[in-house]
Amino acid sequence: MGENGLSRRHWLQLLGFIAWLAMFVLRPQLVFSLTLLLIGGAFIAYNAVIFWRTVVRKEEASSVAPIFGGVIAAGGVILLPPEASWQWAWLPLLLDWGGLPMFLYGGWQALRRRRR
Repeated sequence: MGENGLSRRHWLQLLGFIAWLAMFVLRPQLVFSLTLLLIGGAFIAYNAVIFWRTVVRKEEASSVAPIFGGVIAAGGVILLPPEASWQWAWLPLLLDWGGLPMFLYGGWQALRRRRR
């Protein structure tokens, strides 16, 4: 315990929060962009797990969150400080299983069922 009763862990959390707050005040665009990238990345990771469980392992799983992760992460890419970063905004939409790949796979499955 420290002098005022805070443990080392609490002091580190407080310093981390102060550092985040300082970064937000000094570089709000960067912090907002990284926040969107983290949230979008979490959705993309969730959709990847659902893809693995349903398509590869043929298990039952909850449904994907269509398009959300890719759109949120694409917004984060667009807001990145380098001016040319918007040119890469398509990449999260392509990587997100809940986006274009899911729709292509669904269309392919529908065509296969029609041919049978």
